[in-house]
Amino acid sequence: MSKSAAAIEAAFKLFHAGNPLGAKDTLRRHLQRAPGDAQANKVLAMVHGALEEDDQAFTYISRAAALAPKDPEIQFMLGNVSLIVHKYSDGAKAYAAVASLQPANTQALDGLAKCLLSLGDYAGAMQAYERAIAATPTDGEVYRRMGEALALIGRMDEAVAAARRGLAAIPDDPGLQEFLAYNQNFPDDVDPIRHRDDHARLGQLIARLATRPAPPPFTNSPEPDRPLRVGFLSSDFNYHACAFFLETPLRSFDASKMHVYLYSRKAKDDDFTARFKPLGQWRDLSSLTYDQIADAIRRDQIDILIDTGGWTDRDALRAMEPRCAPVQATWLGYPNTTGVPSMDYRIIDHWTDPPGSEAHCTERLARMASCFLCYRPWTEKAPAPDFTPPSVAAGVITFGSFNRPMKVGARAIDTWARVLKAVPQSRLLLKVQIASQEVGPTFVARFEKHGVDPSRIITAEWVKAPGAHFPMYRRMDISLDPFPYNGTTTTCEALWMGVPVISLAGATHRSRVGVSLLNTVGVPELIARDEDHYIELAAAVAADPARLAHYHATLRQRVEASPLVDGPRFARDFHAVLREMWRTWCHAPR
Repeated sequence: MSKSAAAIEAAFKLFHAGNPLGAKDTLRRHLQRAPGDAQANKVLAMVHGALEEDDQAFTYISRAAALAPKDPEIQFMLGNVSLIVHKYSDGAKAYAAVASLQPANTQALDGLAKCLLSLGDYAGAMQAYERAIAATPTDGEVYRRMGEALALIGRMDEAVAAARRGLAAIPDDPGLQEFLAYNQNFPDDVDPIRHRDDHARLGQLIARLATRPAPPPFTNSPEPDRPLRVGFLSSDFNYHACAFFLETPLRSFDASKMHVYLYSRKAKDDDFTARFKPLGQWRDLSSLTYDQIADAIRRDQIDILIDTGGWTDRDALRAMEPRCAPVQATWLGYPNTTGVPSMDYRIIDHWTDPPGSEAHCTERLARMASCFLCYRPWTEKAPAPDFTPPSVAAGVITFGSFNRPMKVGARAIDTWARVLKAVPQSRLLLKVQIASQEVGPTFVARFEKHGVDPSRIITAEWVKAPGAHFPMYRRMDISLDPFPYNGTTTTCEALWMGVPVISLAGATHRSRVGVSLLNTVGVPELIARDEDHYIELAAAVAADPARLAHYHATLRQRVEASPLVDGPRFARDFHAVLREMWRTWCHAPR
């Protein structure tokens, strides 16, 4: 065995034995004697990378790549590490080298495109994807990666077009069909009927791919008024936006009428998970296959199984087809139909899905008496509202949005730009989470195209610590709800922090959640009927210091007094909806 191979083998043994420091020391001593050993440099980079010591990993993989310019594996590693440490020029060169050595390496071309997008070279990135498509035209993953990259920079129409292009070549690709259905929630002017049909095709694909046979008839006792066994299948029993709408209902259900089972699809527990575990019969399904999940649920003889994630939680939906409970419903986490044949109901309200919305869904609509959401304010983290609007101290109105950029459509950008023009000296505060610092300015540049001075767009720092963003609301006078995909948690947070939210009433659920929340809290006057009215409302509130101050001083109390946080009331309404579903099943012919 060569000295190089011996050093590498010894390092691997030490690392896998739980001694990473020993592994690093072994490789460094060897490299002192043989600095030109490309493989040893590569392995040392791997050790640093496994320990999330990314800067050191970049140093050693760069050395390895310089020593072995024609080694595609080393060059590919350099590209990957360069992306992690935001050295996009180095990454682009490395990925380009791999693509030169291996023209059909679509992963390298995907990495090259992402580096080029981060460098602002959109044309070059698209050329890289076209090379990947030319190399493997029937690989759905290539089209999906192209779509994901486009979605990341907010080019949602092009992302959807990439998926449709892929489906034209590979009509039954479930990953592309899922990408298409999910990402059409973000662009403007999506035909809701066509969108329903795309979901239905996805559901049919999932049904065809199911590996287990259709279940035998359920043996649940068809007694209409007996206590119900209700399961919630979710990946969100942890720090997640949906958790703030799950906890209060689960704490409020009447145990004499509903026996709750919590089916968790996520392995990683946190402080939030500890709060959920006592709220029902806890089942950790994170390591199970779809078939095993279905078997576990059937063993519990669940009467009604509720999915809380829709296509944001694909594993749950794939486990529910074919069905694993007599009645299956979707609620909370997805703003659209699922298209899954075995999904019986969508639980919504009359504001989000008014009469006529039935045509947009493959499920039956089950409407709550009030809002379909019940919010748990994060009282441990959220400070008291600032009763004095920020504009009083700053002398200018600060509008704001803490939503994901993907939710902000082209029409919303145009409308927000017009709001800024209608309120001179105003500014817009954004909390933008984007993959790289280089891509962030491209989002801001969208306003510049509408004649807004970029100095009026403030991008707040992204904070990762749970709840650390709440003090940022004290920098905001008025929140602007995005469209066509409204905010949910962000709207509730803004109202809880005393910040009024201007929302546009759209035509489908994704663009009507703001209507539901603002009506429920008792401020329907903040709902706009169209974009011109949205601008008028924003400008009118901005121009009325007394009205603005009143909102900041009273909105938290309005939320506290509203059905939005009334757990017992929500639990009664939710139970009534479930009871009606159950009675329908009991009375159905067998």
